[in-house]
Parts: sequence; C-alpha cells; structure tokens
Amino acid sequence: MNMQFISENNLAALIGTSNATVRKWTENGVYPSRVENGMKGFYLEEIAKIPEVKEMLGSHWDEEKNVYPFREYTSVELFAGGGGLALGLSLAGFSHVLLNEFDNSACNTLRINRPDWNVIEADVRNIDFTPLCNKVDFLSGGFPCQAFSYAGKQGGFNDTRGTLFFELARAVKEIRPKVFMGENVKGLISHDNGRTFNTIKNAIAELGYTLIEPRVLKAVMYQVPQKRERLIMIAIRNDLAEKVYFHWPSPYTQVLTLKDALYKSVIYDTDVPESEGVRYPSKKQKIFDMVPQGGDWRNLPEDIAKEYMGGSWLLGGGKTGMARRLSLDEPSLTLTCSPCQKQTERCHPVETRPLTVREYARVQTFPDNWLFAGTISNKYKQIGNAVPVNLAWAIGRSLIRLFNDIQILESTETPDTSEAVEKILEQLKERDAENVSDVKNDRLKKKTTVRQLNFFDMFADYPDGIVSNMVKETLPKEYGISSKIDMDKNVLICYVKKDNIGEYIEKKATVYYTGKRFPSTVALDKLCYFVPYISGQGIRDIYKIKVVRVGTRKEGQIDNNPADYRLVFEIEYIKSLFSEYKQPVLEIWHTYTDMTLAELTSSV
Repeated sequence: MNMQFISENNLAALIGTSNATVRKWTENGVYPSRVENGMKGFYLEEIAKIPEVKEMLGSHWDEEKNVYPFREYTSVELFAGGGGLALGLSLAGFSHVLLNEFDNSACNTLRINRPDWNVIEADVRNIDFTPLCNKVDFLSGGFPCQAFSYAGKQGGFNDTRGTLFFELARAVKEIRPKVFMGENVKGLISHDNGRTFNTIKNAIAELGYTLIEPRVLKAVMYQVPQKRERLIMIAIRNDLAEKVYFHWPSPYTQVLTLKDALYKSVIYDTDVPESEGVRYPSKKQKIFDMVPQGGDWRNLPEDIAKEYMGGSWLLGGGKTGMARRLSLDEPSLTLTCSPCQKQTERCHPVETRPLTVREYARVQTFPDNWLFAGTISNKYKQIGNAVPVNLAWAIGRSLIRLFNDIQILESTETPDTSEAVEKILEQLKERDAENVSDVKNDRLKKKTTVRQLNFFDMFADYPDGIVSNMVKETLPKEYGISSKIDMDKNVLICYVKKDNIGEYIEKKATVYYTGKRFPSTVALDKLCYFVPYISGQGIRDIYKIKVVRVGTRKEGQIDNNPADYRLVFEIEYIKSLFSEYKQPVLEIWHTYTDMTLAELTSSV
C-alpha cells in the first residue's frame, strides 16, 4: 500500500500552526516521523486523527469537479475587484448578470477578460438594485470591513448603516436572491470582541435569511499553493432553508507548494511565463542575497539585521515577515497588496527579487490568460486582494450543488434580466450627469470667489495668535485609539511637501504649516479634522485639529523670519480613515480641498 507523504512544514500549513510546533511533535514522538527524499515528515494515513488530514483522506474532490448546474443560475457580485471570486464562481457554472466595482483599474481588468460581463464602475451606494428583485438566484461580495456603529440596541440591520456590509445587505433586501454569500478576513469573527460579527448575524436574520454556520476556509486545502484563510458566510432565504442542506467543499488530496505555482504542475501546463515586476534597490538586494530559501531576518548577521529592521528590532513577536525569502517546497505566505512591504516581504525563492505580477497571479491560481489592467502597483493590489480562483471554484461547485437541490424541490426557469440591468445602467447615467453638472457648478463658484488670505491682517486681528475653531474640549486618554469621528464635521485636505512627509507616514505629526498662500473660501472656524495629502500616494490618515493660528514657518528657530506668516494647524493623529491611500482631487490651487467628512469618504 502506497502511503501519502507530507513534509513537516506542509503539515503546519495544512493545520494552520507553526513549523516549530510540528517539529516539536516530531521530537516528542507525538506522531511517527518519516523521511522521504531527505525531508522529514509524516504519512497521512498515520496521522489520520488530525481533522484536516481526515478530511483530505476522505476527499470527494474529483467527484465534486463533475458537478454541473441543472439550469443557468444567475448571480450578482459586489466589490468584484480583479475577479478572483467572480472567475471561480463562473468556472463552477454561475452566470454573472452584473458585477460592481469602484476601482477603475479593476473594472478594466474585468472588461478585458470578460467583455460579455456587465461591469458597473460606480460607488455601490449609488446603485438601485430593485429592478432585479426576484430575478437573480445568487448574490456575493467580499465586502471591506470598516468600523461598525453600535448605537442601536439590537445590533442589527440599521446598526450596519454607513458600512459596506450594509450595502451588501441592502442589495440582498432589494434583489431577494435565493442564496447569498459574503467573504472576509477571519479576523471579522473576533473584531470588537465579537460584536461586529453578532451585528452582521442579526442583520442577516432581519433580512429573512438563515445563516449557515460560517467557516474559515484555508486556501491551501483547495488546490491553492498559498497559506491564506478566508471567512465564508452563506445564507439561504428562509422559505428554502429548511428544505435543503449546504455541503462545504471537500479539500484537495494534497498540499500544493510554491513549486506548483511557478513550474509545470497539476494546476499549470507550463512553467510561469515572464512578466513585469518590481525590483529591490541594490542595498536591499545585497541583504536578501544572504537569506536562504525559507529564511528571514534571523538568518542575517546581527549587525545587518539590526540596521535593516530599524525600530522593529526592539518590538516583540517573531517578525518573520521581514527579509523573508519564500521556499519552493512550501506553500507561499499570504500575498499582500505589495510584494515589497517591509513587514510582509515575499522574496522569490531562488532569485533575489520580489515575485513578478504573473508569479503573484499564479500563487492566487489565476490562469495565465487572465490579464490585469493599470499600473504595476494596481496589478499587485488587485491580485493581492483577490479570493484565490481555485478556492472560489471549490465553493462555487458546492453552491451549484445547493442550487441543484433547490431546483429539484422547486423547478423554475432562468428569468431574463437584460431589461432590469439596462434600467440600472440608465439610472446611473442620469445620476452621473447630475453629479457632473453639480461638480462643474461648484468648481465655477470656487473659481470666481477664491481669494488669498491676508496673513498680516489676520495676525493684527488676532494679536494672541488664536483663530477660534470648533474643537476646544480636552482630548481623552489614548485619544488615537478610542475617539470617534463625526461624519458631519468639516475636514481640510492639504498637500504635504515631500521634505515633510516623514512624520505623516509614521503618524506622528503634530503641526502643519501652510504655504504662503491659503484660500479665503475655507471656513476656518468650522474645521474639525485635517487629512494630509502625501505626495505620490494620496490620503489615508485623519487628524483632529486642536488649534488654528497665525504663525511663522520657522518659529522658535534661529533663522526664523518674523514676517514670514503662515497658518499653523496644531493637530493630533486619530486613526487611518482608509486601509489604503486614496486619490482625491485637490480643488483649490491643486493644494487644498475642504468639505464634510461624509462628503470626503463618499467621493474617493
């Protein structure tokens, strides 16, 4: 009898523990240790009591690959990104009637690869889904998880208002699909001590759906050569929920490694084709030359590691993402939006460089003919944010089986959604035309009324140097962690010069000095928040304005010019307003913009 071998490291990847923990099992004789091709590991049959191994040994993967839809099952996908989930579901048999995504590059990716898909490039909050009511079988979306409000007592549908989960829930309410799915990071379950997840569950119940007990699926179990985990939530409409049973997908029969992604394997017919990719600076390349396959900063000489890691050297934790070189014999670490982020580096296993765009895509099991639009950073971001295609495909096959069971119980025909989709598109065109007109009118008003403030006169009017503002209360302890923000208050977005961005990148800035010009249209006494626009990146972080006053650029310094008046904003960091940098338009002199915080978040 031929038994299936699994290395120590790949067993660790399969069950979601550390390599060191599995090595200790070997040393302590917890499981019988075996050796194949010079590599320590185990025979799956001898460790069958481990749940993940038991599942793998009893897998029905090959049978489930032969599941096909009894009829055309229609679907809508929100937050579609670069198409990982959409592609996997379509491979399983779903027919997408509408996909929504806000990012232009991601939308272009979807259009290039699937010209027949109706891709709506718009803010989901502006889409009315009611024309599709009772005309779509399935709805899905990997909603971004922002902060939730718990003002309500029940923690249900209304308490998700203002979040993107609310938009997914609203789409469910308006479309009334038979089944819907949400996917997210596994940390959503424990976010805010579980209150966020309870709010989501209550909202699903209010919508009239039964939530299947959610699962965190490990991509490595579903023919994906990557240590990635996603929370999957599937809900069935109440009138159907008691009549059918959802079967989670069976795992693949083995753990795939980075070698399976980069070379000819069970998932790819050829070695990875050449493609564009970022490079390391020469200094960084010399450091990575010293790191072996599967190694990290701990393999560097101590003095070099200290210099490279900077302040992170003193922090706790393993810091194993720093100076990390991947191994061909293990699944890849979870891909991020950039292969060069210092805390989560992903160096090629045998060459001293980051993974290329195509290598990134293969780790996420995109086919080589799936092209990505946009800049190179856009491409990495789309791939890093995606649901692995093979994981989505496996989930999709289980969903198709569920829909087949529903079809046996209640035989229905596939509705024609073309007119409904056309109506949605027409509504958006009308709304866009109104918005363009409003923006033009606003710009015209600003253009004809904006003036430069006279700092000298202001200094004379306020001899104590203080300009009144809305924020006078004492800041609470641990302000940046605990304070809430008011979406109705005014925010000022200001360009930060390149020689001043260091403190803003580190979120330690306490003062912002304007240039010699400042627009008269900004109502200083109404400002509450400050958002720095970092040159070359955009906006991300939000600060509270403590004081606005007239001062000088080099006040307190020997070379200060007392006549060099500027506005001085004394500020304090609150939080990251967005998970990644956004690119708003700075309307006034390409340097400033002011609006309410709600207007800002809805415009980017």
